[in-house]
Amino acid sequence: MSVDKQSLLSFFESELALDTSDIDGKTPLFSTGVVDSFAMVSLITFVEKEGGFRMNPIDVNLDNLDSIDRIINYIERAKN
Repeated sequence: MSVDKQSLLSFFESELALDTSDIDGKTPLFSTGVVDSFAMVSLITFVEKEGGFRMNPIDVNLDNLDSIDRIINYIERAKN
C-alpha cells in the first residue's frame, strides 16, 4: 500500500482520534500541537509499514513530518 493524503487522514482519524475536517496538506501538525509527540511513534510505524521502508532516525524531524505534504514528500524522496 502507498501513503497518500487520504490514507494519512484516515490514520489520524482512526488511530489518533483526530477531527481531520480542518486538516489540509499544509496544516502544521506537530509544531502547533494538533498531533503530540506521543503520536510520533505511531506515525513512524504507519509510514514505515504502509510505505514499505525503514525511516532513518536522522529523518525524524519537523522538516519531514510536520504536515501531510511534508510527510508525502519525504516518503517520495526516501523511496528513490
